[in-house]
Amino acid sequence: MRIKKMTATFGALDNAVLEPAPGLTVIAAPNEAGKSTWAGFLKAMLYGIDTRERDKTGFLADKTRYQPWSGAPMAGEMEVEWQGQDITIRRSATRTNPFGAFKAVYTATGDLVPGLTAANVGEQLTGVGKEVYLRSAFVGQGGAAIGASKELEARVSALATSGQEDVSYSAVERTLKDWRNRRRSNRSNGLIPQLEEERSRLDAALREMDESRSRKSEAEQELARLEEKRKELQGDLEIWERLERHELNRRYGEAYLEWEKAKEAVPENKPHPVFGAMTGEEAWKFAQEKEREREAAEKENRRRKIRCAELEKSRRSQWRLGQFCGGLAAAMLLTGLLGRNWPLAALSGAAALLVVLIFRRWRKNTLRQINELAPVPVPEEADWLTQAAEYREQLAKLSQACAIADAARRRVEDLAARGGQLFDTLEMLYPPVQSKADTAAQLSAVERELAWVQKELARTEGILAHMGGPEDLEDRRSELDAQLTQRLEEYDALTIALEALGAANDALRQRFSPALNRKAGELFCALTGGRWPRLTLARDFSAQAAGKRETLPHPSLALSTGTAEQLYLAVRLAVCALTVPDAPLVLDDALAAFDDGRCALALELLKEQSAERQILLFSCHSRETEWARAHNVSVITL
Repeated sequence: MRIKKMTATFGALDNAVLEPAPGLTVIAAPNEAGKSTWAGFLKAMLYGIDTRERDKTGFLADKTRYQPWSGAPMAGEMEVEWQGQDITIRRSATRTNPFGAFKAVYTATGDLVPGLTAANVGEQLTGVGKEVYLRSAFVGQGGAAIGASKELEARVSALATSGQEDVSYSAVERTLKDWRNRRRSNRSNGLIPQLEEERSRLDAALREMDESRSRKSEAEQELARLEEKRKELQGDLEIWERLERHELNRRYGEAYLEWEKAKEAVPENKPHPVFGAMTGEEAWKFAQEKEREREAAEKENRRRKIRCAELEKSRRSQWRLGQFCGGLAAAMLLTGLLGRNWPLAALSGAAALLVVLIFRRWRKNTLRQINELAPVPVPEEADWLTQAAEYREQLAKLSQACAIADAARRRVEDLAARGGQLFDTLEMLYPPVQSKADTAAQLSAVERELAWVQKELARTEGILAHMGGPEDLEDRRSELDAQLTQRLEEYDALTIALEALGAANDALRQRFSPALNRKAGELFCALTGGRWPRLTLARDFSAQAAGKRETLPHPSLALSTGTAEQLYLAVRLAVCALTVPDAPLVLDDALAAFDDGRCALALELLKEQSAERQILLFSCHSRETEWARAHNVSVITL
């Protein structure tokens, strides 16, 4: 495969065009001019863009990194020579993939190239998959070193086995180890540990079943003993209750007799002839009122008697005065008549008449007052207070008798509410040895223990029911023993297979490693001007180098940066020559760490290699450009 022309709208490239020469082409440009973008474009045209990559801290996915700066959709076209024909590959954006649309046509006719798809175009054109190409013929900035890769190892192994199907020793070894680990090493999901654990669980289950049966038998015996004990205690408690009923009936009979006697002792409550149905206090107040009324009447009569005497004395005085005045008036009348003093006689007669009328009125008023002061009736003396005191005493006795009868009644009702009755059985009962309180406490303890034993028995029965029959467990253990035997045999077989694979891989390395080491050593010797003639590669492609007079090789970490970069480049070229001879070699500032002498040696070697393959060398230094022009090598300036 040879690249003839690339047209890109990709990252900083906006419809940019690059036409490399058939052999070595030095593509010169300063930093940020798009060299790495062209390298990324070539990779994307061959193998597409992985849309599953996500941006992370310090890392941008290709779909983000190479989004066109112009805002246009990502698009590209690459014209290549492949299998003697010119074909054009085109990629553009789709709704879900920025570089997902693909088309491969013959450049001359525009007809579709059969068999080329977006997924396989890179592998078809270069002869290897993306992983192998990026680890061999594609050297990005600071990426000359080759790391371990199953795909690259498989490719190298295929060469060593003369073109047979690509198979990675590490992949096969990993697969066999995974199979073996699935049988024992993985404690969480290993088949053998799982079988052993299940068999251990079955053994434990069988032991637990035996123990559960034993516990069940013991629980049943204890249950029978406790039920018998509870029955005995319940019988004693019933005797105590019957004895208490006898005692209650006896007390009820005595209380009933006392009530009857108390009712008979209550006197008849008849109305009093004087006080009627009054209370003691009312009767006492009534008697006091009667006494006060009698005393008030006697006092009033005494007052009236005194007043009558006073009025009688006044009446006699008035009579004497009237007699005197009448006599005087009569004398004057007689004097007037005798003296013929008629005015005097008339005046004396009028005065006598007036005196008679006045004294008559006075006498009449005095008699009326005396009549009004007639004695008031005085209640008879009946010793009211004594009668009231006796009445109160009778009421107190009646109240006391009623209270005694009422208390007796309440006691009878209370005993009746507790079940007391007049009639009782004539059975003979003897109190148990223990008191009722001790019997009840012991019965409560037995019932609690009985409940716990019943619960434990039910739990044991549930466990046994969940476990099923012992026959099922025995059958399952036999099956597990057979499976465990089979898995152990498989484990031993896989161990033997791994040992055989290791031996085969050692033999393979003995066949292939010398050729790869020889090729890489030759290239490294050429790059260093003969300073490091020997180079050794491990299976993970880590390298060690030795000088002319040195016995022990030096790991790449012990070399200077420039020498290490030369070593990596030699290994890349060797691997590339053996694994991808037809793919273009892309070097992005791969010579940046070389001094001028090393750079000249590397350019000489690349020019020799370009006779067999197309090489694109991106560089930001002018020395590569000057060397290329001086040695008739194609130069493109971006």
